[in-house]
Amino acid sequence: MAPGRGDACRARGAAGMCATAQAALCKATAGHRQLVLQLGGSADSPRLREERCRRSAEACELSTGLRQALLAGLQQGPESPEERRELERLWVLFLSALELFLQDLRRAQHLCQLFSAQGGGAASLRTGLGGWGPPSRRGSRRGGGPTQPPAARCLEEEIEQVRATLAEMESRANIPLWTVEATQPEGTGG
Repeated sequence: MAPGRGDACRARGAAGMCATAQAALCKATAGHRQLVLQLGGSADSPRLREERCRRSAEACELSTGLRQALLAGLQQGPESPEERRELERLWVLFLSALELFLQDLRRAQHLCQLFSAQGGGAASLRTGLGGWGPPSRRGSRRGGGPTQPPAARCLEEEIEQVRATLAEMESRANIPLWTVEATQPEGTGG
């Protein structure tokens, strides 16, 4: 982190730093969602899957940092009641973002199982036209054993990591969701 940027973050306090991290997390998870929605489609490719893994890792890294910052800010006791309310609001937003990210990871896992990369890395699309490929490739999806590709194991680990983060946040920060008020600056509503 650049010296000037770090000073600005400290000056804004824990809530400001967490808000910046929350915005970065939302951007990473939104990008991940867009990539997940393309799995199994005509744009599916090894490059798309690599980018999805990269975005997922970025979101996991951001969520780890944000979790630590939120827990530290909430446990140390914020400087003011306004900062406390802001940290609680960011905590709720963080949980919501993690739950959506978890849904996307599960969707990615399901789609990667349905449309596993085969052979030369080309995704097998189910077009409804059976038997048009070479005889050696026909039925090759059912051949072999029930082994999982490395991507499926990686997704299972990511899913478990996000689930564990959610459980930790819900247990360590005792904030009833219904007590947190939504705030929005005037003029930004739709």
